[in-house]
Amino acid sequence: MSDEKDLRIAGLLHQGAPPSRDPVFRVSVLERREQRRFQRRLYTMLAGVVLILLIAVAAQSLAGPKLERAGALLAAGAIGVACVAFRGSLGQVRKRFSL
Repeated sequence: MSDEKDLRIAGLLHQGAPPSRDPVFRVSVLERREQRRFQRRLYTMLAGVVLILLIAVAAQSLAGPKLERAGALLAAGAIGVACVAFRGSLGQVRKRFSL
């Protein structure tokens, strides 16, 4: 009789317990996080490409020393966008190339 009660109590206690880990759920959460990260990086790179194209088009209409300044702006814009787009990976790249 005591065993029956113990089993019944154990069953009641397990009803309120959290569910066991679900690997499919964890994989889907990781997949969504990775997709969002990819989309953020893609949008950042697209914004950078648009910025670089705008500077390049503006540089085509300029002549002389202004063209050099526009080229410098273009290079600075490209470097800035690359740093923002790959800010999470820059540390890893730096570690790989350090001696």
